[in-house]
Amino acid sequence: METYEFSNIPLENCEGVLIDLDDTLYSYDERHNFAIEKVHSNFFTSVPKDIFLKKYRDARNLVTARLAPQGPCRSRLLAFLHMYEIDDVIASYQRAYEADALYWDSFIQDMRLAPEADLFLTRCANANIPVCVVSDMTTHIQIRKLEKLGLLEKIQYLVTSEEVGAEKPNPKMFLAGMEKLGITTPSKTLMIGDSYSKDVLGAESLGVPAYLISLKNK
Repeated sequence: METYEFSNIPLENCEGVLIDLDDTLYSYDERHNFAIEKVHSNFFTSVPKDIFLKKYRDARNLVTARLAPQGPCRSRLLAFLHMYEIDDVIASYQRAYEADALYWDSFIQDMRLAPEADLFLTRCANANIPVCVVSDMTTHIQIRKLEKLGLLEKIQYLVTSEEVGAEKPNPKMFLAGMEKLGITTPSKTLMIGDSYSKDVLGAESLGVPAYLISLKNK
């Protein structure tokens, strides 16, 4: 699948933009690696890092399988809770809460908006084209990210899987975004994201033009 530069995405005849957040407006991996290292060094120092990372991934997979496609399936809090509970830690819920808070505080601390995404959103603003983020995540975390990225004035609407009760590529996600944008004709909007299977195919199934973006190696 061809990837596009933000600068090459046409806005002619567009009345509204749907856009992914993670790995589309900023680079996710760098922030995650920093945040999960903070959790390891503050809460799991007795566990070798490689073992900790495997336990974390196993816990995330378990929570996702149990709760998908609801937004809470993305919860780091529930993953940390599972990690503590299988080790019979007393008051594991409090420890998980503290680990989750540190993870997200560390994650969001130095987030940076991709310059090319910033220029694109400025183009949208100058053309009076409203923008709606469509994201598979819990709502309050995505709001914190948008605030940190300085996008509260450039992003008019937000749709999350927590709100809709489904994840991309489910049409409900894109339809919810179009409803908030006030658009009923799919061809009058467009979708931008980093996932071909979720963002592109999901949008195109409704007749929404979609563009695949990659921030890797930027």
